[in-house]
Amino acid sequence: MRLVHASLSALLLLTQLPALGQQSDDDAGLRLLMQLSSDADWKLLQTTPLDFEVHHPQGMTRIGDSFYMTAVETIVRPEAIPDSESKYDRTPGAGKGYLFKFDLQGKLEATISLGEGSKYHPGGIDYDGENLWISVAEYRPASHSIVYAVNPETLDVTEVFRFDDHLGGVLRNPADGAIYGLNWGSQTLYRWTETEARRSPALGYAKTKTGSDVDYQDCQRVTEQAMLCSGMRSLPIDNTHYLTIGGLELVDLSKLEVMHKIRVSGTAPGGELLTRNPFWFEYDENQRGNFYFVPEDDQATLYRYAPARQ
Repeated sequence: MRLVHASLSALLLLTQLPALGQQSDDDAGLRLLMQLSSDADWKLLQTTPLDFEVHHPQGMTRIGDSFYMTAVETIVRPEAIPDSESKYDRTPGAGKGYLFKFDLQGKLEATISLGEGSKYHPGGIDYDGENLWISVAEYRPASHSIVYAVNPETLDVTEVFRFDDHLGGVLRNPADGAIYGLNWGSQTLYRWTETEARRSPALGYAKTKTGSDVDYQDCQRVTEQAMLCSGMRSLPIDNTHYLTIGGLELVDLSKLEVMHKIRVSGTAPGGELLTRNPFWFEYDENQRGNFYFVPEDDQATLYRYAPARQ
């Protein structure tokens, strides 16, 4: 497989990984990701219709034979507020936040509600080996969030901390207990120690995101060193036309810097970019990488892709 262009820091990390055959599954998965530049040669392996209404999906992860996916149902859409009237750019609206659990055949196994009051918008999620980590925020930027830990077996929900910004995604690194988050449009990336998160989240580290091509929708930890984020962005062509691009990006957790990019231009039958909604990546027991996407709203399908050359 051809090694594509990557940043110097990414190349250094790649050379530090164990040789193939001696590496862990996480290292092998990271090595594969860093050798991909686009989805140009990916193959669609499976389509699985979901037998429930997904509303607007946000984040997704897999544990064993079950997927867990967050979603928001908007009941009253937020409306724009003139700048002079409020510190917010829109009203809070109203809605419901959900966590769905479904099996590999797309059958719904369980549903719980998440959030409270105007905080009804769940974001991207991840699993740290013990709990699901989920943020639920107001449906507007520069607002407020609650971060939850959810037991995947019992679906018991524990509030971990509250934060004065819209967190569009959150994950925890079990290697050191650090918690990571991203705000509306992922313009700012956050990191907290467990003590900071539980006692003084305002003291966490914040960094303006640079070098990225897309706004992150969902992120997952792929090694102790890196997380993989998916998303899209609309780029202006002229005053009336936009080009929407999708992508996956590896982010160095120690530096909170983009270390590698994968352009994703594939779409669902309805035209939705694959990275519009949640995703999940796995490096399976057959030493192959698989990408799962749910790009559609309401009546949706789970799509599984794999690079043809790996």
